[in-house]
Amino acid sequence: MSTLITELKYACRMLVKALGFTMIAIAALALGIGANAAIFSVVNAVLLRPLPYPDSDQLVMVRERMAKFPMGSVAYPNWLDWREGQKGFTDLALVRRENFNFARTGGGATPERMAGGRVSFNFLSVMGLKPRLGRDFTEAEDVPGAAPVALISDQVWQTHFGGAPEVIGQQVMVDGVAREIVGVLPPELAFPRQAQIYVLLAAVR
Repeated sequence: MSTLITELKYACRMLVKALGFTMIAIAALALGIGANAAIFSVVNAVLLRPLPYPDSDQLVMVRERMAKFPMGSVAYPNWLDWREGQKGFTDLALVRRENFNFARTGGGATPERMAGGRVSFNFLSVMGLKPRLGRDFTEAEDVPGAAPVALISDQVWQTHFGGAPEVIGQQVMVDGVAREIVGVLPPELAFPRQAQIYVLLAAVR
C-alpha cells in the first residue's frame, strides 16, 4: 500500500511539473468521456431501450421507395391496397406527421402552432395502446363527411385543460375546423415525434 501511495505522489508531482501536458490530457479525457456518454445515450434510447409499447419488438415501420424519394410517405390508396391484401401483419395503420393551428373554442383564444398527426382509425390499436381517458377513433368516423373528432395528448390535457375529466366532449379548433375531443392519449405515446393532437385521415383523402 505504501508503494502505491509513493507512486501516486510521484505521478502527481510529474503532472504538476508538466502542467501544459496535464491540461491537454485532462481536456482530451473529458472530451472523450463526454462524447462516449452522449453516443451511448443516443444508442440506448434508439437501439437498446425497448419502445414503451406492448410487444414493441413486433412493430414495423413501412415506407414507400421511389427513385426521387427513397423514404417517402405511403400514399393513402396504396395503404388501402396493402391493408386489404397483406397477410403477414396483424394490421396496418397509416400515419402522417403534420403541424396544426390549435385553439380552444370561445373566449377569443389565440391559436398556437402544434405538432400532430393525421392517422387512420386503427392507429392506436396497432400501437397496442388505449386512451387514458375517453375512447379511440372509430372506423365510421374515418370517412369523408363524418363528424370531425380529435384525440389530444396527455400534455395538452394537462396544460390546456388542467387535467379535468370534463375535457371529453369539448370542442377545439384545429386548422379552423371545430373538432370534438373524444379521448386523451396515454403519456407513453410519442409517435409521430412531438405530436400533441391527432385527427383522422378522412379529411384529406
